[in-house]
Amino acid sequence: MQPLRAFMNKLFLSAGIGLVTSVITFFLSVAFLCLVLLVIRAVGHSQPDMSLAYKAAAPVAVLALLLGFIISMVRIPGGAR
Repeated sequence: MQPLRAFMNKLFLSAGIGLVTSVITFFLSVAFLCLVLLVIRAVGHSQPDMSLAYKAAAPVAVLALLLGFIISMVRIPGGAR
């Protein structure tokens, strides 16, 4: 029963790390892309679609979720022994 409990602790901790990584990456990506779109607007005197920042940041956040989960599952000690 003890190895199962250790694995479940590791699983939930990794899921939490993946979720936090995803949220942080999403907001940083949106902020960076909004800044890029504002610079494009200033240079080109055009009105870019600001919703592109959210559309581009969503796949980046999903990738960060997967990578954060997988890397923490591999790196966190205390799995089944």
